[in-house]
Amino acid sequence: MVGLVSKVRSYTVAEPSGTNVLLDPSFPYREELLQFIWEQRLFDPLNLTSADGEPVDVLKPGRLHKNTGPDLVDAQVRIGGQHWAGNVEVHVRSSEWYAHAHEKDPAYNNVVLHVVYEHDMEVRTHAGVRVPAVELKDRIPFGRLETFKELMHAQAWVPCAPQFGQVAHDRFPIWLERVLIERLERKCAEVEALHDRLKGDAMETFWHVLARGFGFKVNAEPFGMLAKALPLRVLLKYRDDPERTEALLFGQAGLLRIDFLDQYPRLLQEEHRALSALHGLSPAPLAAWQFGRLRPPNFPTVRLAQLARLIARSDGGFSDLTGSDDPATLLRFLRVEADGYWLTHHGFDRSGTPGPKRLGMGSAQGLIINAIVPYLFAMGRILGRDELGERAMLLLERLPAEQNSIVQGWAALGVQVDTAARSQALIELKNIYCGQRRCLSCVIGTDLLKRNAFSTKAQKSLEGGG
Repeated sequence: MVGLVSKVRSYTVAEPSGTNVLLDPSFPYREELLQFIWEQRLFDPLNLTSADGEPVDVLKPGRLHKNTGPDLVDAQVRIGGQHWAGNVEVHVRSSEWYAHAHEKDPAYNNVVLHVVYEHDMEVRTHAGVRVPAVELKDRIPFGRLETFKELMHAQAWVPCAPQFGQVAHDRFPIWLERVLIERLERKCAEVEALHDRLKGDAMETFWHVLARGFGFKVNAEPFGMLAKALPLRVLLKYRDDPERTEALLFGQAGLLRIDFLDQYPRLLQEEHRALSALHGLSPAPLAAWQFGRLRPPNFPTVRLAQLARLIARSDGGFSDLTGSDDPATLLRFLRVEADGYWLTHHGFDRSGTPGPKRLGMGSAQGLIINAIVPYLFAMGRILGRDELGERAMLLLERLPAEQNSIVQGWAALGVQVDTAARSQALIELKNIYCGQRRCLSCVIGTDLLKRNAFSTKAQKSLEGGG
């Protein structure tokens, strides 16, 4: 009996004034939270009644429907002894039914129950049928709302950081696998769109992906503009001639448009004028090449010189880069050195510390992760070749984890990060879920909401602890 009393009390405790997140119009994801609470049955079902006082039994709450139309489909409820099967619509207030113009939409004619936090008016469908309503205002544990509020307002590195150690992590690896697939599919969609724009030319597509990869995060866009201005077929004609290869790359990048003091860039200018006239080339628009806050070895000029060496090293079809699932082999191939003029320079007319400019190990790993893997994954889908997608996944599983602030942040929370597959998933989780406060779509956030009838802060408040 004591246990039952305690359970009921957890659902009926009064909420302090001014803290109701569901009635705060400025608070994000209010309706999504109510949908989640209904779908997961995180409310007191005891003696549930409609706004008309009819007893309501929830046989199936329904499943969330992300497309247009009612919020939940395939629901089953018993109202006043009558069994109903259909859809459920969820609103904070009943009047939002009319604010969203559902009475004008026949898609809502099959709504059998209107689930609301606060019932403020009766509503009808397009067919003129009155929709029964259930009010959850006094049936949701305050602690659950407070937990959600804390997640949305958290100033921590990720919203759940203070409570991260409280959750069950047995589902976390499976969740990360799903998030990784989401990341790959998002990148894959970008490659597929590029492939369509290039009229199905696989090699040209890879050239664009590779070029953007060489720009890394800072100069990805200018490198992409370069690839658009320099067809691969033209570039490959001169891959055995280092000077002409560099002339094409630097010239089409728009980096040979000024007067130089050094003889080498002046030579490249002459070569570019001849080649652009021969092939009808126009340089890319003057791009916002970023040099600031970059170490000289990472200057775009050095990256372009390294790209020229990689083009010279390739077989003309990039099979050396796309045909292996062995990271060590790919890393050896990718770690090219910019030599010649670049032994003593990191930019035109800009001398630097003498020595070869070799692509670093981290940069080479980044090219595999951000260029080769998405390309393989996308081409696997385009061509219907599962082995390409499998090769992409093997590369991620065999590469070590990236080293960046996001990976370090998760490691500080006790998350093991040992492979690139894991680090990529965690980057996606941080940027797409944590960064956008999509806690209701994350297993950690939903676990907290399911487990916490009272948050720590809420419990202290109720106990008079501030």
